[in-house]
Amino acid sequence: MVSPNVKNDEDTVEEWNKASVRYRVVFMGYEPDDPKHLSGLKFAGTQKPHIPGIMPDDRILIARRYRGKPQVVACGVVKGKYQTALKGFISPGNESFGSLRNLEPFKRCTVPPTFLFDVLPRNRALTGLYPDEGGAHKKVCEWIDRTLGINGLKAWKKAAVMNKSKDRGNIRLSQLRENPQLDYKFRTKMRIIKAKASEDKLLREYQDWLKKQNRELIEANYGLLRCDGYEKKHQNLIEAKSSNSREHIRMAVGQLLDYAFQGKNELGDSNMAILLPERPEPDIENWLQYLRISVVWRKGNKFLDNANGRFS
Repeated sequence: MVSPNVKNDEDTVEEWNKASVRYRVVFMGYEPDDPKHLSGLKFAGTQKPHIPGIMPDDRILIARRYRGKPQVVACGVVKGKYQTALKGFISPGNESFGSLRNLEPFKRCTVPPTFLFDVLPRNRALTGLYPDEGGAHKKVCEWIDRTLGINGLKAWKKAAVMNKSKDRGNIRLSQLRENPQLDYKFRTKMRIIKAKASEDKLLREYQDWLKKQNRELIEANYGLLRCDGYEKKHQNLIEAKSSNSREHIRMAVGQLLDYAFQGKNELGDSNMAILLPERPEPDIENWLQYLRISVVWRKGNKFLDNANGRFS
């Protein structure tokens, strides 16, 4: 999402909005080469490789939080590289802007969906949307695709999985460079609280499911470390996550391996599994099986696993 308040001046916002609609572009007030303003670099895609930026084919929503309400202008798909000038365009108040991105297709939209407010930041020129997190992020992304009349997120994810399958085993070796995984996503305190609440709810429902089968799930503590669940009779070690995103699953993998190692002397070789809200994509499931980590997921009012019922 990119704010329509290009120059941080309420008197010119409407003129910038009209220009975006007329020329089918989105503007950024910050320069594409000013390291003091990361939003300008991300918008133009001129930042260092490890910092995610806007690239061709990315979706953009021109929107912001204004006087406690969501305000939307348009959405579109980025076409081509950034530009610093627009032929025939006289900017509001003759003020310069940092750069612009052409959008095609482009769709004017003034009525925001009710869930948009949940992802709108305060006073941010640019912010990312993460559909893998589910919730409002996913809903907004799906709404953008529907508005633009292009393939939805499900089709996009399916294509991504197919591409991964084709590339499996084709490891490319190259010179060391900056690691894109070092750019950690910022999580607000409220988002962390909601995620922990979702994990706790999922874990309690799973615990109740096992109890109906005369099985008991307890906590496993290793000093300051605490694993979400341990079933002593079957030596099952469980880590719950509120999302099926790769980021969450990778975190669970690290936690399980750590817990299994720390408790090996007392608990022996534990059977590890990640508890998720739904079954993950096949490529993730195959990767976890390679690590000897199973998956447990909720389906309706019951739980299933990919370990022949060991965890369910």
